Amino acid sequence: MSTLNNAFKGEPWYGISVVKKLETIDWKVVGTPPEGYSKSIAVMVKHMVNWRVFVLNKLRGEPDFDIEIDSDQDWPLIKIANESEWDGLIMELRTTQKELVAILRQINDDFLKRKVPGRKYNFEYLVKGIIEHDIYHLGQIAIIHAIVKKI
Repeated sequence: MSTLNNAFKGEPWYGISVVKKLETIDWKVVGTPPEGYSKSIAVMVKHMVNWRVFVLNKLRGEPDFDIEIDSDQDWPLIKIANESEWDGLIMELRTTQKELVAILRQINDDFLKRKVPGRKYNFEYLVKGIIEHDIYHLGQIAIIHAIVKKI
């Protein structure tokens, strides 16, 4: 769980954490992808929220909850019209992180070896996957942010 928290809001070895990066981004640049990119920063953050919701549902034992890859549920269209909406999206990400950490604190290592309902992998793989997912999209967000700051 320390790796999950560290990648999200700590000081990971590779640089800045998810939350620390998002806090550096002006809301005015999150809604539009730069030329040559199909996704905005806001869409990526909402995507990260949605996959946290997926993990939460699976940890709660919901076999039927799913997200279809490349669907609107996977990559929802989201518009950010003001700073309050951007702050709300970041809060949504923080809230799902808190819920995830709270659930993980209640389970033991044996639970992590169990198969995820409706999947072919176990919970340990799923939890490690959300960490990797965050880091992957953090890199994309950092690249897009670097581009849009110069525009």
